[in-house]
Amino acid sequence: MLLVVPLLLSGCAAPRVGAPPLDTAAPPAELLDPKYLFEIVRHVYRWHLDENDVDRLAGAKEFPFWVRMLDAPSDAGDRSRMAEITMPLVGTTVRVKKSDYQIDELNLAVRSGGFRIVNVSKVGIPDRPQPEHRLVMVSYPDMRAYLFRTRDEAAFPEGALLERLRTAVRTELKMAPDELAPGRQIVHMAPLSPVANEVWVFWETRKLLIRFASDIDLSNPAVWEHEALMVRTWDVYRQVVVSLDESAGSNAFMTRAQIGRALYNCIVIGKRLEFSNPEAEAGATPGKAPGSASQR
Repeated sequence: MLLVVPLLLSGCAAPRVGAPPLDTAAPPAELLDPKYLFEIVRHVYRWHLDENDVDRLAGAKEFPFWVRMLDAPSDAGDRSRMAEITMPLVGTTVRVKKSDYQIDELNLAVRSGGFRIVNVSKVGIPDRPQPEHRLVMVSYPDMRAYLFRTRDEAAFPEGALLERLRTAVRTELKMAPDELAPGRQIVHMAPLSPVANEVWVFWETRKLLIRFASDIDLSNPAVWEHEALMVRTWDVYRQVVVSLDESAGSNAFMTRAQIGRALYNCIVIGKRLEFSNPEAEAGATPGKAPGSASQR
């Protein structure tokens, strides 16, 4: 069952008729599509929800989404659009962005293929929506069945994208080929999400968690040609705390719970790869090209 309606609160005027400014427009159809919203939930289900959130939904028949556009600051010529999707029953808000701007210095058009997740936050359970929200009501049993059915579905970087990720790691860590440790290098990649331009990798050999992200779809060669890529790394031994209050004022740490979720996605439902590094060894494995990978 699907219901999409404007949320008209008591005492609030009906929405204006006509075309509002771009940044305050009603959400486009793609944001209200239940298939898209199910993918948003699947991402949040894998990376943010826990058993307390799911238990809270016991007996629920319907699951509401509150969707609204955001008035995001932008530079001249930036036609990117921001939106917010709130899931009040699990106290979670997701901000999404559809990039559309130009980097003149690089002669690069930055455009994403759709609205992609830029931030997820736990906000508690809001009392009520705002007038600009649109309500999308879906069947919770149907959504729960979809999440269970797709819980182990996964797509991973392949071919050229995989090679570009390897190069990006070396560049980020300022490593020459001969600076990698000899022997096999084991990495685990989390599944790709169709609603997030990011890739998470756990480099087991060096105990590093790595996140690649971009405003452009990662499969677009322009990301790599112009280095329009953001890379963050965390040492899972030294950059982990129980609570971020321990590292107030620093964004260099992750909580133990965040690390655990990342390792679950990378190791348990992810893909394991073994890379050889013949440049650092005395003699390469016969028939294996430098830096080649085997999968298990």
